[in-house]
Amino acid sequence: MILDLSYLEILLIVGAFIFGGLCKGISGVGVPMIAVPVVASVTDIALAIILIAIPSVVPNFYQAWRFKTSWTRPFSLGMLCLASVIGSGIGVFILLKVDPEMLSKILGLVVISYCAIQRWQPLNLSHHMTRVLAAPTGFLAGLAGGTTGVSAPVIMMYMSAINLVRGSFIFAISVYFIAIGSGQFVWLCLADLMTWKLALASALALIPLALGMSLGQRIGEHVSPSQFEKIIQLILLVLGLKLLLNV
Repeated sequence: MILDLSYLEILLIVGAFIFGGLCKGISGVGVPMIAVPVVASVTDIALAIILIAIPSVVPNFYQAWRFKTSWTRPFSLGMLCLASVIGSGIGVFILLKVDPEMLSKILGLVVISYCAIQRWQPLNLSHHMTRVLAAPTGFLAGLAGGTTGVSAPVIMMYMSAINLVRGSFIFAISVYFIAIGSGQFVWLCLADLMTWKLALASALALIPLALGMSLGQRIGEHVSPSQFEKIIQLILLVLGLKLLLNV
């Protein structure tokens, strides 16, 4: 698949990872939400999910380590992660059976839904419901991640409803992405979608991602995260409509 790409498509993919890293450097999240729709729009969703496999995991180790002392244990993070790995495995094998064009449309809906969720004020979950919904939320998020490469709409809605403090949020979301990303890498290998060459390509995507994160950390000191979030949402909305309408 990589060999069939034009220089312009490769440039767009590199740019997507730089911009995804930029978003992560400023806000702490954003790599799959930015990179997957862009890669899927110029190639196909399967390649997008494969290329994001390693970059969606590695940067989160640093964030999890940095904020590990901030975790307040308001819900079962282990159950959330385990359920997400199971859900992503089912999602990957759905990916093998379903028409890629249909999955692209689903991804478009997921991205548009994410933009809507970011504009919606979520309800607060009680302590009991937070724990009860950990496993179902993890499974649904993993299923979305396995089939479309993007689990953010589901997991972000859940995290927002808990109202975690910043440190706990970053730690929890980082551990979640490590779990689902690592699990998904294994599932992709078992499904014969991940080859050594594609794994190398995914690893090489860490280079533009790291560049973007470095720039994002510097820009984040001077730019309002809320203003930058609005720009991201606009770009994602355009990408979501492009995938949904197949234009």
